[in-house]
Amino acid sequence: MHEFPIGQALTGVAVLEDKEFGGHELCLDKVQLNFQNRTVTLLPLSDTDEIEIIQEASSNAISLDIPLWCKSFIAKKLRSVWVCENDQGYRDQVIFAFEYLRPSISFVAEGSVLKVFCYEQINRVQEFENNFQHTQVS
Repeated sequence: MHEFPIGQALTGVAVLEDKEFGGHELCLDKVQLNFQNRTVTLLPLSDTDEIEIIQEASSNAISLDIPLWCKSFIAKKLRSVWVCENDQGYRDQVIFAFEYLRPSISFVAEGSVLKVFCYEQINRVQEFENNFQHTQVS
């Protein structure tokens, strides 16, 4: 069981991008999340398409070259982590919740790389009253 740094602020993120995959999808060979005194590293396991999670004590090192897609999570506290298993029992997704107790970002092992997904809440579509015609029966 992993003891994630719940309650600690994210201080930096470093990634190693996979250069073999073409196209527009971001594919990573390594993700390193730096917290106040712990580093969480995610690596794809090519044999099983699972995610290896390595946690180490670390100094409060701040990453300078933070990817644009995760800058909004910097200085936010980690609130929850879900390590997901698929229907075959493989650990192929890790979801992190920053600032709130709802998913913020996830990493999925697919095709021997990690793919990144950011979450956003779906809002109700507003229906304006002046779009409706009301008739009165007298």
